Amino acid sequence: MEIRLLRSFQALAEQGHFGRASRALHLSQPALTKQIHQLEEEVGSPLFVRGRRGAQLTRVGRLFADDVAPLVRHADRVLDRARRAARGDVGELRLGFGIATRLIVPRLVSAFRQAHPQVHVTLEDMSSPAQLDALERGSLDVGFVRLPIDRPLAHIPVVEDRLVLAVPASRREELARLPPRQLRDEPFIELAQSRSPSFYAHVLRVAARYGFRPRVVQSASESFTVLALVAAGMGIAIVPSGSTETRVEGVAYLPLAVPEARWRVGAAWVSSTPSSVRDVFLRLLRESLARGGAQSHAGGGPPRTQRGERL
Repeated sequence: MEIRLLRSFQALAEQGHFGRASRALHLSQPALTKQIHQLEEEVGSPLFVRGRRGAQLTRVGRLFADDVAPLVRHADRVLDRARRAARGDVGELRLGFGIATRLIVPRLVSAFRQAHPQVHVTLEDMSSPAQLDALERGSLDVGFVRLPIDRPLAHIPVVEDRLVLAVPASRREELARLPPRQLRDEPFIELAQSRSPSFYAHVLRVAARYGFRPRVVQSASESFTVLALVAAGMGIAIVPSGSTETRVEGVAYLPLAVPEARWRVGAAWVSSTPSSVRDVFLRLLRESLARGGAQSHAGGGPPRTQRGERL
């Protein structure tokens, strides 16, 4: 039994007249008459009595009408929900992000939730390799990962970040004058390799470019903890420039001038998997980028010492 036939039956039952019902349904009167005949054949009994007063429900028609009304209302709700899902207004959005986008992504999510309050958004702080694996497994819709990527994923560049040196504020002048190679003698605080293997490897590459390997005295699993340990004078750390937006008293930042200190982060997704909600989020992201919503550096321009020295 087709929903369109039930809608036609309900309209005729409410209007009590073929002409008025056909106009309400935007159907010709012969088309409506044909649909009612088809429905009566399926039911096996007349549903209306046609007369000079229009179309009156039979006893079977009245019983049938009681059951049709909730069916049509339910079908309307199902259709409305499906249409909203097709527009990306309802559903689920699963996002991954990392160190470089820990400020950008929450802002995007906040704007997205305001526009689409019925979409359930989950955020997970993950390394780039973990995000790429999750995208391919289908457990993430969009990941914000280091570029370039060597997997068949669609992506758009989002932000360029760079590494900087976090030092105790009391030693800023001293360390700014120090030749970079002599940093090998300094105690380093590191963000644990398990937290982000790609970031850990990047730090080692930059240190190697300066001719040393960090002498690590303490590891931490969170960026804020790393900065707190630096503020306490336990050592220095190589951190993303986005960390400069985390105001930790007692920490100063020195720029790292080598090209290897820079990297790009992009939004990646599996384009062959359809998702209206994901596409709406990506549209918001592109609009934000077009307005300059993501800076060329995740934490703004590279910080300088008071004298503008660069390591």
